[in-house]
Amino acid sequence: MVIRVLHLSWEYPPHMVGGLGRHVYHITRHLVKDGVDTTVMSIALPGSPPSEEVEGVHVRRVDPFRFRSTGFITWVLNFNEEMIEEALRLYDKWDFDLIHVHDWLTGPAGIALKHLLHKPLVATIHATEAGRRGGIHNEEQLVIHSWEWRTTYEAWKVIVCSNYMMNEVSAVHGVPKDKLIMIPNGIDVSYIDSVSVKPGFRDLYAMPSEKIIVFVGRLVHEKGPDLVLAAFRELLKWDWNLKLLVIGDGPMREYLMGLAHDWGIWNKVYFTGRVNDETLYSILKVSDLAILPSRYEPFGITILEAMAAGLAVITTRVGGPDEIVRDWYNGVKVSPNNVDEIINVAKILLSNDELRRGIARNARDSVLRWYTWDRIARWTKKVYQDVLEEYENARWVSMW
Repeated sequence: MVIRVLHLSWEYPPHMVGGLGRHVYHITRHLVKDGVDTTVMSIALPGSPPSEEVEGVHVRRVDPFRFRSTGFITWVLNFNEEMIEEALRLYDKWDFDLIHVHDWLTGPAGIALKHLLHKPLVATIHATEAGRRGGIHNEEQLVIHSWEWRTTYEAWKVIVCSNYMMNEVSAVHGVPKDKLIMIPNGIDVSYIDSVSVKPGFRDLYAMPSEKIIVFVGRLVHEKGPDLVLAAFRELLKWDWNLKLLVIGDGPMREYLMGLAHDWGIWNKVYFTGRVNDETLYSILKVSDLAILPSRYEPFGITILEAMAAGLAVITTRVGGPDEIVRDWYNGVKVSPNNVDEIINVAKILLSNDELRRGIARNARDSVLRWYTWDRIARWTKKVYQDVLEEYENARWVSMW
């Protein structure tokens, strides 16, 4: 029997904000390869078609600005209303078996469709508001936190990307452990390998004599870009022939650029902003070291991308990175918020090419063994099969 699944996600190409969009893009196309009839419903950006087919995935987009919004929460609820209407129109032609939502942002639509159509709901929680913010501190965060709880409560099963997130979601939202399933994120190694570095590409970013240190991620506090910049400032006193590439964008960008200028190192730091995947993987391939010192990280897809590109990574003993990295084997872990440790480890790796390259080789081998999307799609399909089997043997009790 072919399983038919409707994915609801606020991120899907070309609307990409963080790792969630990458996850949905890759997992859905690999589910199709594994025989799952898959539709993704997301939000439209100017120029993006309302419907299309992407590698076998049926994509439908709704207008997130059809209704006037008074703030972020009402904007989210408005496009969820659009998703409900569009999904009901779709259901008249395509009888999907199961609904899969990603984070609270599409939870309201998923919950409504569950009860309207009596279809089981699966939720993937990629991060929690309490984890991102170090607690719940204002009304908007409380609303988000409440929708997260409701989404996990209504879901038949809740998928998380690491053992760390299993414990967090269980503690924050009271989800029973037998309702939680850990399936890690993955990486498209074949695409990374297909990217060839063009002649002269490295010269766009650094002098031939400079070793390149790279940071990749949203420029927000939890990702730790300020820690990288502070460590780099000290590393330049040790070796001036270094260059730092900061890849990504976010609210800290102007602050970080200001620090680089105030510290007199602005000509040694290149803020690239967001780049496309081909550029990103080319940069990783010509770099010497990645420093990704997140303060909060449920998983860490950028770590896998760097590892797959053959790059040694310095990361922190938090969340997903603590589970991905085996210390001094396929990467190096430092304590959170510890700039001195970053500096000391970076000096060791940058001054020992054999050690750094050996760690990079082990890193790539680890990715190929554990974190490919075809494996992750198979595990996800098994969740669908188990949920639908339970659903067929259960009695749906309506509250009205």
